[in-house]
Amino acid sequence: MSTAPAVPQLAGFTVALATDRRQHEMAGWLAAEGARTVGFRAVQTTPQPEPSSFADAIRASVAEPAHEVIVSSAFGLRLWLEGARRLGLLDDLVAGLAEARLLARNPVTADGLRELGLTQIWSTAAATTEDLFRYLAGQPLAGRRVVAQIEMDAHRELCHLLREAGAAVVEVTTHQFGPPTHADELRRLGDLVVRRQVDALVLAGPASVRNLLDQAATDGLRNEVLNAFVHDVLPVSPGPLTAAVLRSAGVPAVQATEPVPRSLAAAVLAELPLRALTLDVAGRKVEIRGQAVVVDGQLVPVQAGPIGVLRALATHPGRVLSAAEIRSVLPHSSTVDDHAIEMAVSRLRGTLNHSDLSDLDLVQTVMKRGYRLAM
Repeated sequence: MSTAPAVPQLAGFTVALATDRRQHEMAGWLAAEGARTVGFRAVQTTPQPEPSSFADAIRASVAEPAHEVIVSSAFGLRLWLEGARRLGLLDDLVAGLAEARLLARNPVTADGLRELGLTQIWSTAAATTEDLFRYLAGQPLAGRRVVAQIEMDAHRELCHLLREAGAAVVEVTTHQFGPPTHADELRRLGDLVVRRQVDALVLAGPASVRNLLDQAATDGLRNEVLNAFVHDVLPVSPGPLTAAVLRSAGVPAVQATEPVPRSLAAAVLAELPLRALTLDVAGRKVEIRGQAVVVDGQLVPVQAGPIGVLRALATHPGRVLSAAEIRSVLPHSSTVDDHAIEMAVSRLRGTLNHSDLSDLDLVQTVMKRGYRLAM
């Protein structure tokens, strides 16, 4: 006897990714678990350091001997060296690098260090800056001094990880992390959050959430975005720095176990399915997910309006809700009237009829009173 394949854990959920690029590797991992993903460039990374803080960081990097030095790229190394030259500290910097253990992200970065006459250079097979930080985080770090050349907003969380492990960390930030040149992407992301058309938002770092909230404030939607995070849209943070931006605005955030992409994807996989509503309706097991229902193991995609009505009824199983009561819990309820609720119920029934579930009377109409689930 054959059985239907299990519905993937994230099928029926939509996950937005707010990172420094539209296409991120996390999208593939989440899609493999069934999720629909939408990517947004929430941070514009400019390969030009902020002059004042960059100069301070260079002075700090040579002020005391470093035990470990992380170099994220050959380009960033050149910016660091050029900045030290302008400050008259180039010889001090190179001498300090010669005394430290050098961790280079990839062979090109290692070659940039070798051009300085340095030979004791370490790297990891994955050739990522994240792996260099994770390697150090697994070592005894109490009393150790780490100098890290960083060029991504997400690297700030990795530096914090080393500080939590006991290291003194100097961040030499060779790039700036501002809002995108065009506000359209952040504006569209905020609109999807407010309309609850995404179920989770993965944030790459502190700048991504600040940029989103700043744009929402400009558009007059900051409170609406925060309310969506509190009630319906799951914000996923790579670490405490990003989470702190949300918490300062009164929003609890799920935090990944490590500030790396794999851990962020794992946090979504662990937390988002818990938000599904599972009920016994008319003797059938019904699971209401973000943008779909699962009935007896069959996934049925549902439009935003009908799924919103269904979720409102599911939060009061067996109780008759008037159209006004349903409207009161829907986003943008001021633009919804009784006829829209009636049409949403009709579209829900039509969706089920076209998915071999015509025998399921999921939502019952109670004349002159409203609607209820068929409990």
